Amino acid sequence: MFFAIFARENRQKHKAMKFTWIPFYKEFASKLMQFRNDRKELRKLIHDHKDELYADYVFASKDIDPFTVFGIFNRGLDDDKRNAIAEVFKQLLKMKKAVPKDFAGIPVLNNLKACFFGFGKDQKEGDIERLWQLFEKALNGEDFGEVFDAVRGQYGVKFNITMGLYWIRPDEWLALDSCNRSYLKEIYGIKTSSNLPDYKGYTEYVDEVRQKMKSKKMKEKSFCELSVNAWRWMSDKDQTSDTKAEDDSFYSEYTRILRKRQCVVLQGAPGTGKTYCVPELVTRLCLEDGEELPASRGEIISKYNELKREGRVVFATFHQSMDYEDWMEGLRPVVNDNQVTYEIATGVFKALCERAERPLPAKEGAAIREDATVWKVSLYGTGENPIRTDCLKNGYIRIGWDKYGKDIAEDTDWSLYKEKGKGVLNAFINNMRTGDVVLTCFSSRTIDAIGVVTGDYEWHDELSTYKRVRKVKWLVKGIDEDIVKLNDGKTMMGTTVYKLNDITMDKVKTLLDAHKAGKVLNDNTRPYVMVIDELNRGNISKIFGELITLLEADKRKGREAEESAWLPYSKKPFSIPPNVFVVATMNTADRSLGTLDYAVRRRFAFLSVKPRELDCEGFQADLFRKVSELFISNYDEYATSGFDDTIELRRAETLSEEYRPEEVWPGHSYFIMHDEQDIRDRLRYEVIPLLEEYIRDGVLTGDAEQKVNELRNWPGDESSLS
Repeated sequence: MFFAIFARENRQKHKAMKFTWIPFYKEFASKLMQFRNDRKELRKLIHDHKDELYADYVFASKDIDPFTVFGIFNRGLDDDKRNAIAEVFKQLLKMKKAVPKDFAGIPVLNNLKACFFGFGKDQKEGDIERLWQLFEKALNGEDFGEVFDAVRGQYGVKFNITMGLYWIRPDEWLALDSCNRSYLKEIYGIKTSSNLPDYKGYTEYVDEVRQKMKSKKMKEKSFCELSVNAWRWMSDKDQTSDTKAEDDSFYSEYTRILRKRQCVVLQGAPGTGKTYCVPELVTRLCLEDGEELPASRGEIISKYNELKREGRVVFATFHQSMDYEDWMEGLRPVVNDNQVTYEIATGVFKALCERAERPLPAKEGAAIREDATVWKVSLYGTGENPIRTDCLKNGYIRIGWDKYGKDIAEDTDWSLYKEKGKGVLNAFINNMRTGDVVLTCFSSRTIDAIGVVTGDYEWHDELSTYKRVRKVKWLVKGIDEDIVKLNDGKTMMGTTVYKLNDITMDKVKTLLDAHKAGKVLNDNTRPYVMVIDELNRGNISKIFGELITLLEADKRKGREAEESAWLPYSKKPFSIPPNVFVVATMNTADRSLGTLDYAVRRRFAFLSVKPRELDCEGFQADLFRKVSELFISNYDEYATSGFDDTIELRRAETLSEEYRPEEVWPGHSYFIMHDEQDIRDRLRYEVIPLLEEYIRDGVLTGDAEQKVNELRNWPGDESSLS
């Protein structure tokens, strides 16, 4: 089933193994030593910030050891939470090293066994003191054989102590967590006993691994690399081929529908993972020919974020105050010299469409940038002249204002010329970039050459005049092209250099193709995606306006039934490019669902995302089942089927007749909980408030309130935990 991808969330998350955590961990270990003889102060420091550190569990003992403190941010928590805890410790201990950007290669504690000492009768006199002795000796590079052998017999220690040694000295000591032990045994045939060996056995094992690394009998060069590879190997091993096949089947089918319809809505109840699905769905859509889907969730997110940085994916959340001006275009006030004027501002969707229309530079063509600016340049003036002849012959453009000298500055005296030239020189020197396109003005209506800028600003003192130079590769020259129509009916101004905002790159391509400039620009066929979260929270008619019709696949630009709309502010025709896609999410429990009328529904394919059990660490299956039975009466049938979408969900007696179960049934993401505190927090602040809201709204009826109240004491005892 596709949501088993949650089990892969941290798999291969840290592709580039930079191990940014090591300096922070070493400094943290040194900082803890200031509490060696003042453990009450350390315990108080943590207690005073226990909510920020998620550290309630450590206070069942009146003492505390340094390994357990390390374990506070080395448990089975997500990286964001671990990062936040590390940031709190950095402030409390006045640390200088940066908080880790990654946690690659760090074995973590079981959340239910995160202390290195026992409680009550399980804690013997001297247990915590011996942990401090071991910590101190290991940190100082001293022999700790005797205290190691004493500690290994203490309650709650076992192999965890080797993880603690690795945290403070990862270059010296190998963690013998179950993942590393299995990896070394099955991949390299290096075995150890099922129990923690004594100091002699442990050091011999570490030395054997280190020697194999030095002799290149192992591909890893450090214990950190080994831990990363072991985790990846174990994650791949745990991800069964059946689960992968079901994941691929789900995403392949939904990607196929997205390509066909171009506009889809992922609909489902809260917590079903609608937004979670978006990065993989979008990434699959945007893969280039021959490009493989990233292997892990972390790499998929990285690819998705890269697409956003490139401007190929734009994320927006709909809300009641969003309107057409935000989406397409509107007037924006601009203040200049205490005067307010209005200019047309481009909305998020129109901007995406404009990027999707921009042709792409051909690999074998001139080095035009993807986001190139088109400039008008006058070469001395209009008509034939010596400067124009020189520029076209020698591959550059030249402008004057030579009296100002090579460089311009804030204190430049701009009174030397009647036409002061500040704006032109700033454009030519600072704003024009390599890869931009220049059109040379021959008259107010015509151009005689098109080129691409190939160099930075230069000052050529050997020239008698017009000493400011930029090198250009001429794509076509000696032409006589009237561009008024392409320039939206405007003739060119007399200004020497300025942006031709109305000459887009697709128009430049039209000019180049007409003059047979060769393979310079290609049509853009790459997918561009508008991601809309909470689609039904916005006023769709108000946001889309007349564009709702243009969303249909067959009405896109260049298609058989192409349609366009006349934009109210820019007074230009607009059509949606064929390579623009829309992926939206919709919460079906939100009663604003009624705002999606039939006109909207005809333009989107609606893809349902339903609750289901997850095969991942921390998923509380028993609690999920108990809550699910408030909404459906045939849970066993649905679960036995493998949560098959074709199984009819029968309404539970506690669910109102007005609702279908899949519209309101809380999804699986609510039930990923890693320890007892996490369970209590999720229930108290997320699950129960949602169920209470359902009761107030009449979604849940009958004895639902009594059943919800029973959840307040969950899990009751530890045996209830998954």
